[in-house]
Amino acid sequence: MVYIALLISVIGLGMAWMCHKKNAALRDKLSETNSRIYNLRRENIDVQENVEKEIMALKFEILKLQGDLKVNPEMKIGEIMTIHPQAQQVLAGFHLGGCSSCSVDDRQSLAEAAAVNGRELEPILAALNTLVAGENGQQAAEPVKVPNIQLHF
Repeated sequence: MVYIALLISVIGLGMAWMCHKKNAALRDKLSETNSRIYNLRRENIDVQENVEKEIMALKFEILKLQGDLKVNPEMKIGEIMTIHPQAQQVLAGFHLGGCSSCSVDDRQSLAEAAAVNGRELEPILAALNTLVAGENGQQAAEPVKVPNIQLHF
């Protein structure tokens, strides 16, 4: 009777060891799968960002060719900076980006960025639209004032 109990316990230990080994293998597969999912999500996000940038560039090129390109409060800061090379300098002149105390997120709208930083929206819109009007070959009412600083990244 003791030998039968001993045999059953050895078989039970063997089965427990095999289950532990399979569990470790499954845990490794799960970890590998999670890693693949993370990498695929990261690649997906990168592709989405690139597609959004390309769409934004095409949208602005169409508006530029049509002559309808104007800055509005709902435009994202990143979109505004793609319109004209000096847009970042104009925004820096209004303390909307360009230094650590007035940094803005490229995904924020112009209205949000102005409100968060306590700036009036109308003068910013006027300066940016004057800049864009000059780029489109239209006669600007007055020259755009840009700060006397250079931004190097």
